[in-house]
Amino acid sequence: MSLVPVLLALVPVAVLIIGGSGLKRLPGFTNSEFWSGAEKLSYYVLLPVLLFSSVAEVSVAHVPLGRLAAGLIAPTVLVSILIIVLRRFVARDLPSFTSVLQGGIRFNTYIGLSISASLFGAEGSALAAIVAAILVPTVNIVSSLGFEFLRTGPSSIVGILRVVVTNPLVIGCVAGGLFNLTGVQVPDVVDSALSPLAASALPIGLLCVGAGLQRFPLRAQVAAMANSTVTKLIILPALTLLVLVLLDVPTTPALVAMIFQSIATASSGYVMARQLGGNSELMAALIAMQTVLMLLTLPCVLLVSQAVLET
Repeated sequence: MSLVPVLLALVPVAVLIIGGSGLKRLPGFTNSEFWSGAEKLSYYVLLPVLLFSSVAEVSVAHVPLGRLAAGLIAPTVLVSILIIVLRRFVARDLPSFTSVLQGGIRFNTYIGLSISASLFGAEGSALAAIVAAILVPTVNIVSSLGFEFLRTGPSSIVGILRVVVTNPLVIGCVAGGLFNLTGVQVPDVVDSALSPLAASALPIGLLCVGAGLQRFPLRAQVAAMANSTVTKLIILPALTLLVLVLLDVPTTPALVAMIFQSIATASSGYVMARQLGGNSELMAALIAMQTVLMLLTLPCVLLVSQAVLET
């Protein structure tokens, strides 16, 4: 992999995000209800269908699932513990702390799937679905635990599990996994109906990402923004790469894992912050800032990762 393929993979992502931001400013597209509806359609229907189709059809025989899962979960948990231990230093109050935590571990599934598919084709799409199936429940559990510090989130293990098992992305991954493990083939008539839905998930999702970007006040929470962004775009990728190398995960699965651990945080973090009493303004700022900076940091992370993994 050279710099050119990575940059080319980022081009359609950047164009769609910029396109969504531009559309939001055009007459007829400024209505927030329109974008809210499109985001709900993408998050609750289109993306789960894409994950289901990818997981149901992927061959996992050549994928070291145990090592890959450990290489994703261990760094995520370690970084989360670090943020929790240093919570008084990374943010000035508890609501801001929850946003720093979410910003430090969450990932934008649309961006991850799109870049993985662009770089590695059908194999990348399948591996990305597996990585998402591992990370989605992980980050949702950790984020829910973070809100325990505010006593506004789920107050029991049952409540936390409810947040995870009702997540549409988890449902899509689990349903696809059941089809995969049982060997049951998706009927052709069902597959023909799901295919166009799956194909539309990424472009619509990325347009919504762009439409959701907001201007952010740097002065208000500069320390919290810096701490969360450095953690997400530098510290978490570095730690993940170290663990993947130690576990001897093959290059392509490891690179797809690195993509997800190195991309900007997700808009679902903003929704969670609003619903559970976190600092939603800081969360919106982190989404915008990380999305912009990711375009600069991701190529470097992937090139360094490939060099290390292939030595």
